[in-house]
Amino acid sequence: MSRITRRQLGGLALGAGLAAGARPAAAQTWPSRPVTVIVPWPAGGSTDVLARAISRHLSERFGQPFVVDNRSGANGNIGTAAVTRSAPDGHTLMVTTNGPLTNNTLLYKSMPFNPATDLAPIALLAELPIVLAARSQMPYRNVQELLAYAKANPDKVNCGTPPLGSAAHLAVELLMYRTGVRLNLVPYRGSAPLTNDLLAGAVDMGIDLVTTYLPHIQAGTLRALGVTATQPIPQLPDVQPVQAQGVQDYQAVGWISLLGPAGLPAPVVQRLNAASNEFLRLDETRSMLTPLGLVPLGGTPADLTQRMASEIALWRPVIQAANISVE
Repeated sequence: MSRITRRQLGGLALGAGLAAGARPAAAQTWPSRPVTVIVPWPAGGSTDVLARAISRHLSERFGQPFVVDNRSGANGNIGTAAVTRSAPDGHTLMVTTNGPLTNNTLLYKSMPFNPATDLAPIALLAELPIVLAARSQMPYRNVQELLAYAKANPDKVNCGTPPLGSAAHLAVELLMYRTGVRLNLVPYRGSAPLTNDLLAGAVDMGIDLVTTYLPHIQAGTLRALGVTATQPIPQLPDVQPVQAQGVQDYQAVGWISLLGPAGLPAPVVQRLNAASNEFLRLDETRSMLTPLGLVPLGGTPADLTQRMASEIALWRPVIQAANISVE
């Protein structure tokens, strides 16, 4: 066996020290080139619009371009997997809804990544409230009347939902799980065909993001029964939350957050978190979010970590009870 001299040992120690100090030094000079912000959803939706808005703010704040890259597919898993494979140097980030961070881990039999260990939470950005709405001709005007009607008329309330596993679909599954009331769920491939059938009377009620139904609620062709957030929302201030209407422990909203790959240096996370909260406090940001059906959040990276864990705990028994799988 070869012997290591003191000089060689000292050189190894020096090399280790330089390696340990490399990442903090790199963090201090970050960003040193353009930053890619992956959005694992198609362009044009609320998540994409928010990602582009915060990217403009971060570009101004840090003096480098933050460029949105839409990589959709597999309910957000494709784009998210790309982030987890990227170098943790702060030059690849992600803005996404909660699907690939929480729900997909329960809906898919296998996942190409583990959100809890392969991602670095940075900041909660916004919530996506959901609304239960019925045709204006239906006899129920709120959630309690809906539940009473459904109990008295088993198998007679047809509720259209967006695709299986979506936030809105799971929201109505949670309602049934919490109350024991059964609705006939009719899944659609997307919001547009669901809304068309709802307005035409093919289904009695539907559940979707507030922006989907808001124009029809304002026109009087649909009636809002309740919102799935725990507080009234700016878009429908007079509509009571489902929980306030007597359904205990009920909250089912989508949410959008900013993350990076695991191993992202703490100084980079801190700078991005501070800039994100700064962005969310701007009056122009709040004015932009309301028409998109978004409610600003903010907070610390630990808040996002806790949100991810609590959402998995919330949805696990619901998904298991309904035996939902997207594969």
